[in-house]
Amino acid sequence: MAWPLKKAYFWQTAPFFRVMLPLATGICCYSLFNEKWKWLSLNIVLLLFIISLVAYIITVLIRKANPYVAFFSSQFILLLAGWLLSYFYDVRNDSAWFGSHISNNNSYIVRITDAPKEKERTWKIPVSVLNVVQNNKAVPATGEAFLYIYKDWRSVDFQKGDTLIVHGNWQPIKNPGNPFEFDYAHYCALNNLYYQQFLFTDNIVLYGKGTLKEVSIIGRSHNWCMQQLDRYITDTATKGLIQAMLLGDEVNLDEHILQSYSETGIVHVIAISGSNVTFFFAIISALLWWLRNKKHLWIKYIIALPLIWFYVLMAGAPPSAIRAAAMFSLLALGFISQKNNNSLNQLFATAVILLVAQPMWLFSLGFQLSFVAVLSLILFYKHIYRLLSPTHKITKALWATVVASLAAEILVAPLVIYYFHLFPLLFIVANVAAYLFMGIVLVLGMLIIVTSFIPVIAGFFALITTWLVTVFDKIIFRLQNINPSSFHYLLLKGSELLLVYVIIGGVAIYLLRKRKAGLFTGLGAACLLILSFCKNEWTALHQRRLAIYNINKTTYAELIEGKEFSILQTDSNFLADKKDYIIKPAHTGWQTLQQKIIARNEIWSIGQKRVLFLNEPIPYNEDQRFPVDYLVINYAVKKPDPQYLKEVFSPQEIILGADNTRKDIDKWESACQKAQINIYSIARDGAFVLNDINH
Repeated sequence: MAWPLKKAYFWQTAPFFRVMLPLATGICCYSLFNEKWKWLSLNIVLLLFIISLVAYIITVLIRKANPYVAFFSSQFILLLAGWLLSYFYDVRNDSAWFGSHISNNNSYIVRITDAPKEKERTWKIPVSVLNVVQNNKAVPATGEAFLYIYKDWRSVDFQKGDTLIVHGNWQPIKNPGNPFEFDYAHYCALNNLYYQQFLFTDNIVLYGKGTLKEVSIIGRSHNWCMQQLDRYITDTATKGLIQAMLLGDEVNLDEHILQSYSETGIVHVIAISGSNVTFFFAIISALLWWLRNKKHLWIKYIIALPLIWFYVLMAGAPPSAIRAAAMFSLLALGFISQKNNNSLNQLFATAVILLVAQPMWLFSLGFQLSFVAVLSLILFYKHIYRLLSPTHKITKALWATVVASLAAEILVAPLVIYYFHLFPLLFIVANVAAYLFMGIVLVLGMLIIVTSFIPVIAGFFALITTWLVTVFDKIIFRLQNINPSSFHYLLLKGSELLLVYVIIGGVAIYLLRKRKAGLFTGLGAACLLILSFCKNEWTALHQRRLAIYNINKTTYAELIEGKEFSILQTDSNFLADKKDYIIKPAHTGWQTLQQKIIARNEIWSIGQKRVLFLNEPIPYNEDQRFPVDYLVINYAVKKPDPQYLKEVFSPQEIILGADNTRKDIDKWESACQKAQINIYSIARDGAFVLNDINH
C-alpha cells in the first residue's frame, strides 16, 4: 500500500472494491447478455470457473509467478461468480418453475404472500405457486406471480396466508408500451416475477384458510405493531406515513404524500434505512446507560445486533434496511474485535455481502440510492463540514444536517435526475425540516406502540403525531409548489449520467488530492456532456411525430412539433394522475414542455405519411375513395369490416384504438387477416408513434 495513506489509491485503502467491481460486472453480464448468449450455458461457465480457480491457485503457490496472472485470474473468478450467482437466483433456471408448465388445462395451487392491495378496477394479490395440478395430480412447483381480481358487488376477503386454486390463464407481465415509460416488466423480472392473471371471484376456489400459527413470530410482531398504529391513529395520511417509516409497510401510504416527498428530496425519510438503525441503537444504548465503562461497550453491540436484525426483518427487509443493518454489523464486529474501522471498505464489503445474497439488488433503485448516498457521505461530509466551525450546540446540529444533505446530494442528485427526471431545488430546506419534525415523529410512533396497553397515553401521543405530520406535510406541499416546473422535466441518458460522475470524480480528485489529472479529466467529460446536450437540443427542436398512447379505455393522441405538443384526441374521463404517470415521461424524453392549441382535424401529415382519425362509422358508398397511409379506428365496432375500409381508404395499416375490449381486438385481428391488411392494436402492441421518417 502507498504511504503516506493520503497518497494511496482508494482501492488500496478499500480492498473490497476490487471484489465488488468484478462481482457486479458478472451480474451485469448475466442480466444484459443472458438472452443473446444462449450458448453460454451453465456447464461452460462452471468449466471456465474451475480453470480460472486452478490457474489462480497455481500462481499463488509459485513464488516467482507473474503477479498479473494472479490478479486477472482472481478478477475473472469473481466475474464468473457474479454470473453463477445470477444464474441460480433466476427462477427460470429452476426445473420446478411453474412458468415452464403453463397450460390452460392445468390448475394451480397458490398461496397469498402479502395483503391484497386495492387498485382502480381490481385487487392486486401477490401469490406463491405451490403446485401444478395436471390430470388430477398435484406436482410441486415454485415461482411468484400476481393475481388481479376484478371488482364487483362482492368483497374480496382473502388474506395473507390463504391457499387458492386458480386456472392456468397466466399472461406474461408486459409494459403498456408507452414512450419512455417505467419498465415495469423488467422491474418484476428482477424480482423473479414473470406472470400475472386477471380473473373474477367465481374463478377462484378457496383451498385453505391461513391461520395465525402459520405466520412466523416476525410476521406476528409486524401485524401486531400495525394494529396498534391503526387503532390509535385515526388520520389516514398520518397512519400510512408512520406505518411506512416505522414498519416499512406502505399499504396505507398516501400517493400524494409520496409524490411530494419525492419531489422535495426527502423520500428517504419514508424508507427503513441507516437513520432508523442508528436511532434504534441509540435507544438500546440509552436503556443500557449503566454500562459506562468503555471496556463493557461491546456488550451493547452484542445485545443490539440481534434486535436490529429482528427489527429489519419485521419491517420487510427492504434493500436500504438490509444495507444499513449489514453495515452496522460490520461496524459492531470491528468494534468488538478492536479493529480499526474503515467506512469505505465496510461499505463495499456490505455491498458484496448483499449482492451474494441477492444479486439482482444491483439494479434495485433502493439499493443504488442508499449505497450512493452513504458513499457520498463518506467521501465528502468531513470536507464540507470543515468549511464552517459553529460553536453552539443547536447551530452545530443544524450545520451537520445541512452538510449531510449537501454531501449526500453530490452523488445522489444525478441518479435522481436519471430515474425521476427532477431536481428538488430546496432540498436543503426540506431536509432540515425533515430532521426537525420526522425525528420527533419517529419517537412518537415508537411510543404509541410501547404504550398501546395504556389507551389514554397512546391516544395522546397519536394526537401529537397527527398534528406534527399535518404541519410538516403542509410545509412540504409548499416547498413542492415552489420548485420550478422546468426542474420536473430534466433528462439524463445513461452515457450522460456516466459523464456527470466522471466530472464529479475528476473535480473531487483535483480539490481533495490536488491532482491536475483529475481536473483535466473532469473538464474533458464536461465538454463531451455539453456536446451531448447540444445534440439533444437540436434533435428536440427539429422533431415532428404523432403519438397515440396506450391508456386503458382512453383515446389520447398528440402531435409533437419541436418542443411543443398539441392534443389531437382525448377523452373527458382522462384523469390528471394518468397524465403524470403516462404522458409526462414521454414529454420529458422528447423535451416537449409547452402545449400548443391548434384547430381540431381528423387528417394529419407526418412527413410523407397521411393519418386519418375515424371517429365514427361511415355510410357505405362504392364511389367513395380517400387513400391514407394509416387509418385510426377511434370508436367501438361490433362488426368490423376491414375489407370495406381497405377499398375506401387503402391504408398500409389499421390502428385500433385503446378503447376496445379484448374480444373486439380478436375480431379485428381475425377480420384483418382475412382481408390481408395489417393491423396495429394499441392495447396489445403498445403506443403508436409515427415519426417524420418511420414509426
